Amino acid sequence: MKENPANLLIGTTEKLEDGIKSLMWGFLMDRGQEANIPALKEYVYDLIQATTQKSAGQNKKLQAKENINWKKLDMIFMSIAIEATALVLSGKLDELEEQEQIQKAADGKLYAVRKDVENDG
Repeated sequence: MKENPANLLIGTTEKLEDGIKSLMWGFLMDRGQEANIPALKEYVYDLIQATTQKSAGQNKKLQAKENINWKKLDMIFMSIAIEATALVLSGKLDELEEQEQIQKAADGKLYAVRKDVENDG
């Protein structure tokens, strides 16, 4: 797995000016963001709505109230990218991966125990 290059910026220089410049990138370091999962879900649902609606949302007479104008797609894409980045940088995905690995290990042990019981019986 790749490592976050922003984590290497802090403390790598001896000049005060360079250290201050590298501190500006602190928001890109791991644990430098707060995840906003409801916002990410909302933007994803907006994207699904926009791509599955019957019109491009330009004709006010023909469009339903919930239709999204395709002029907003760029903003929706950027919002998804920003929120997904914040989710990764918050560490929440790392926690989820760890839980998933623990669950898989537990499931594997349970499967092995069941196999042993079947073989003994």
